Amino acid sequence: MKSVDLPLAETQQKFMAFYQKNLQNIYASLENDRRKNLYDLARNTAIIGIIISITVALFYYDILPISVMDQQWFGIVSSVFFLVAAWLIYKPFMVYNGQTKSRTMNKVLSFWGKFKYYNGRDIIGEDVIKRAELFSYFNKSESDDAFWGNHKDVAINVSEHDLRIKGNRGDTVIFKGVMLMFEFPKKFKGKTVVLNKGRNINFLWNNPLLLLVFGIFMIAPLMTIYYYFTEPGVPVHLLFTMLPLLLPLIIFWIVYKVYRHYHPKKATQKVALEGIPFLRRWQVLTDNQVEARYILTPPLMEKMMEIKRLFHGRHIDFSFFGNKLLIAVHTRKNMFETTSLFVSALSYHKVREVVSQLHGIFSVIDIVSESIKK
Repeated sequence: MKSVDLPLAETQQKFMAFYQKNLQNIYASLENDRRKNLYDLARNTAIIGIIISITVALFYYDILPISVMDQQWFGIVSSVFFLVAAWLIYKPFMVYNGQTKSRTMNKVLSFWGKFKYYNGRDIIGEDVIKRAELFSYFNKSESDDAFWGNHKDVAINVSEHDLRIKGNRGDTVIFKGVMLMFEFPKKFKGKTVVLNKGRNINFLWNNPLLLLVFGIFMIAPLMTIYYYFTEPGVPVHLLFTMLPLLLPLIIFWIVYKVYRHYHPKKATQKVALEGIPFLRRWQVLTDNQVEARYILTPPLMEKMMEIKRLFHGRHIDFSFFGNKLLIAVHTRKNMFETTSLFVSALSYHKVREVVSQLHGIFSVIDIVSESIKK
């Protein structure tokens, strides 16, 4: 039998009563908006389908032949059409999502106290993120859904965040997910940075083009070696034909190591924390090992994994510095979605999921506050 989180179960029970008293009428009024947006989605999809069907039929029966000279224009028109079609299909979801959040989120958050919901407001500054030392470098920061307030004398800032390196040929995604920042009344004695060891894989996952290039650099030499040993007739010099493809990766690695040698992070100048079994999946860097051992307790690490699961995250990193705790959950799932376009607005399932996420956020405060007192 699956164990029950009693505090969470109690919170869910109390929130259900709060929902019935303060939110049910609001969600009932959203049902008309849901149906309207669902109708818009069906209409737009039907129109797009009809246009595609007519176009295919015209080409199939040679009613609208395309000459060689017209193929370039046909490609441009097709690209524009599919971009517009994607926008028309996405728009009803976006509109209904915005309507739901603008009407409900402040009321949902009021269950925990005085909180304010924002859309598109950067409430966690770049300077704070850089001080946390969770990310080596970024020069572009964007925020989507966010809220801030106080709970048990702790200031809380939660934001969907997107960190990038902006370049001339496009942006490189450094982080995409949810950031949670807590400001405690009492300062930490040192800085402790906890990094997931699989974060490099997540970086490639967020940048498909880099993943493709990396795959080509790695696969080409391996394929050369494979054919050398499986095909006796292949000349030996072909073994080294594709190896130069690895040179950019080798040069990048050398430059990065040299840069890090002369520009070390403050936390990485100290000895990494060792000897704690449940920290094996993370790299722990600290300048105060005594305090780090008090903070990084099994209950805290379990709570971090719970938050990662609740937000459908791939990885989670966090940092204690000054009087702050910054948690970065790498995820592509949108936050605060209490409704779905394909389900009645009065369905409670997604509301329950958001309540679980918020409960996980607020429960971090109790665990860390106890550690600070030690």
